[in-house]
Amino acid sequence: MIKLRDSLPFVCLIFFLCFLHCSNNYQVNQSPGKSAVQEGEKTFHWPDGARAAVCLTYDDGIDGHLDIAASDLEEVNLRGSFYAQGSSHSLAERMEDWRALVDRGHELGNHSLFHPCIRTMPDEDVHEWLWPEYALENYTVRQIAAELKIANTLLQAVDGKPERTYAYTCNDHLAGGESFVDEIRPLFTAARTGGDNIVADMQTLDIHLVPSWGVVDVSGEAMIDFVKKAEGAGTMAVFMFHGVGGGHNLNVSRESHRKLIAYLDAHRDRLWTGTFAQVMDHVRSERHRLGF
Repeated sequence: MIKLRDSLPFVCLIFFLCFLHCSNNYQVNQSPGKSAVQEGEKTFHWPDGARAAVCLTYDDGIDGHLDIAASDLEEVNLRGSFYAQGSSHSLAERMEDWRALVDRGHELGNHSLFHPCIRTMPDEDVHEWLWPEYALENYTVRQIAAELKIANTLLQAVDGKPERTYAYTCNDHLAGGESFVDEIRPLFTAARTGGDNIVADMQTLDIHLVPSWGVVDVSGEAMIDFVKKAEGAGTMAVFMFHGVGGGHNLNVSRESHRKLIAYLDAHRDRLWTGTFAQVMDHVRSERHRLGF
């Protein structure tokens, strides 16, 4: 007969082995759940389960934006971002209409005071339409920043809003050959440029150099394909319009514009269409949550 005191070491050994076995099983069973949570936390999310965001932006502050573009958007309860320069004739002559546009939920963005651009291109091609005094190659970084501050003040007098986004004029970022991007970061919550591409990656996106497609004489189908590309990537499609149905030398037909809008309206379950300011507010919030 085995006495209890003689069997005690054996019992302790069995108990210890059982403990190790259960502990290992617990860790194995728990680790997949923990990994899944971690992966979920690192995923960029759009509101309401949308797969991509779309921004419809309109440059140069012309009458057609008030009379055509905004009207098309409001027919399906969508809103856009309208970038007017301080020297816009429409802004001066129809200020109450522009104020009402913002009251209805659209965005009024900064597009400079005088719409300066690089006048003489690297290939020596000259933008003859641009007055020499508004050639960015003759500006300084301090000068363009000062003009943009004044434009912010002017637009705040129109809509009362203290925060603003910016659309680079002619997609140019250089003044006197130097980049002014960093200089204007404190002035704007975000800024839109060109490039004709969707946003490639939400983590590496520079929110003060957000790419957009400057659409000119393109079909509604082509613009819808651009949106689908962003949806496939889970990122953003930003459109840069000028004239819609006329009123500008850079133009798309109203039919094409309405076709794109109808598609966005029909697919709200997977496409979030918001103003540039709204979408970029969400981008900043998500990037902060994810630690980007």
